[in-house]
Amino acid sequence: MLTHWNERELADLLADHDLGDRDEMAFPNDGWSGATLTQFHRGSERFILKRTSWAVDWIARATRDHALREGFVATGQMPLPQTVVAPYLGAAADGTAVAMLMPDLSHDLLVWERPDGAPTMDAATLDHVLEAVAALHATPLADDVVGAWPWCPLRERLLLLSPGSASQFEADGVAAGTRFRAGWEAFGERAPRAANELVARLDEDPAPLLTALATLPPALLHGDLKVANVAPLPDGRTAFIDWQMVMVAPVAVDLGWLLVANSSAFAESPDDVLTRYVAIAASSSPAIRDGWDVTRDLALIVGLLLRGWRKGLDAAAGARLASGVAAVDDLAWWGASAVEAADRRL
Repeated sequence: MLTHWNERELADLLADHDLGDRDEMAFPNDGWSGATLTQFHRGSERFILKRTSWAVDWIARATRDHALREGFVATGQMPLPQTVVAPYLGAAADGTAVAMLMPDLSHDLLVWERPDGAPTMDAATLDHVLEAVAALHATPLADDVVGAWPWCPLRERLLLLSPGSASQFEADGVAAGTRFRAGWEAFGERAPRAANELVARLDEDPAPLLTALATLPPALLHGDLKVANVAPLPDGRTAFIDWQMVMVAPVAVDLGWLLVANSSAFAESPDDVLTRYVAIAASSSPAIRDGWDVTRDLALIVGLLLRGWRKGLDAAAGARLASGVAAVDDLAWWGASAVEAADRRL
């Protein structure tokens, strides 16, 4: 039985951490969901308070997050491996919003991209991150846990940033919707025809992809594995923030997003990253190794559907990825690879 985050009030949470009489200050950030961040200082310590609600958060609405699921993670009830940390100090109700308190990890979080376009992590850091991701994916989940949590639904996660969703977001006045829609237009102009047809087909009806994913074992997924949400800690553990889309689904979903969301961070190719992951994960999750060819193919399809829009924008801008690959060539690779994968699996 989950303890609901709304069973305590924000004033009590702040008082518990000697922050009740501290000034609440703005905390500039580049988040785009609609959630807000503020900061508190207590001597040399810094704390971040994240607030979100159904009314302000378009990701919550798009993923049917009526329960505001990140608040449950923030209460410390998520079963996690010893090497992985959800670095919250607690959650509480602030009117109709959930307020989540955490230490300020700004200096520990990995850099997502650099102005000079160079990779933001070396091979050792990548392996450290992949070890933490693999440990998370190997977390045992009891049936009562799986049944109790308000997980992010798979269909809505897959279609979160699809062309149809982008158009609806723009129509609804979501600022990011215009960027998504422009990205899909650029994708349409530059991606292979077969890749456009694949995205359009799955956007209209993701059932074939959902059916293929259902052949793979489910796992505990973070749901938003961009490196800006990852903080290697001094004690060797790894902190993940932003658990808004935590879910139980095949690892192909997390891996697809990991690959497409971090092209500005990885010096390695997508297949190199996947090879490193499976080498790490197979020791603790034999099922990952046994079904790897299917997982790899579905990760590529998921990645294209989730972030083909950004591939289109990068190609239109003539960008070059951290790996040194031109964005136009990267788009061509993703399009061809996802289509080949779909021919095998869908």
